[in-house]
Amino acid sequence: MVNKPESIADDLWGGLAAMLVALPSAIAFGVATYAVLGAPFAAQGAVAGMLGAAVLALVASAWGGAPRLITAPCAPAVAVLSALAIERISRGTAPADTALLLLVTAMLAGVMQAGFGLARLGQLIKYMPYPVVSGYLSGVGLTIILSQVSKLLGAPASTPWHAALVSPDLWDWRAMAIGITTMAVMALAPRLTRTVPAAILALAAGALAYLALAGAGFAAWQLDGNSLVVGSLVAGGGGMGEALAQRWDAVGRLGMGDLAGLLVPALTLAVLLQIFSRPAASTL
Repeated sequence: MVNKPESIADDLWGGLAAMLVALPSAIAFGVATYAVLGAPFAAQGAVAGMLGAAVLALVASAWGGAPRLITAPCAPAVAVLSALAIERISRGTAPADTALLLLVTAMLAGVMQAGFGLARLGQLIKYMPYPVVSGYLSGVGLTIILSQVSKLLGAPASTPWHAALVSPDLWDWRAMAIGITTMAVMALAPRLTRTVPAAILALAAGALAYLALAGAGFAAWQLDGNSLVVGSLVAGGGGMGEALAQRWDAVGRLGMGDLAGLLVPALTLAVLLQIFSRPAASTL
């Protein structure tokens, strides 16, 4: 069947809307995952989030099998990948190698999910008690919230959340003002308009708050030593093509032992994503 021009236009606008809604969360999740590797890698996390949001919209629109499809970045995946990154860093793995292992883990999880789909294992979700799924996702949500407390208060990234809460001397009022403005717009925007997604308005409001503080004398464009910005989008120089070539070469150097060590995290991620996607699909 050939799609009508108006249907294609609707698909394009729908994919664009999905990408814009997913973009703020995707950037935040990418930064939260890669920041574990060190400040220079936070920028790579932002780029990964932007690319992921774009690919998500394209792939879901082109290959989705549901009449009405809702796609979004998966917050619990952040906890799994961050835990893997922390575990690898604690074992002495270089940050660049750890970033590569995160990529391979995500790819393996995708292959496993495709296998789950072919085997129709998604039907087993009906035997999963709802309190188990709800409790797990609630726990993951709390973990992510607590991991962002230090950043909201403007404390150094290495400060544990409980230490940041009881150390007002570490707080940065500018970070708190930007964060509170973003959260307030996110909460109030749906009451004012539904034409523009609340996440987009909140992202714009946070950026404007940052620029307003810059107009009051803060060096907004200074990246070095600026704790309020993610940093340069290209860490270590070189373009995206060069970075992709380096990643491809590094994947070829991985041995069977490296891949075997990623099977359990990849399986955990694949099962988690499968569980996370099924409840949304079942409501359509």
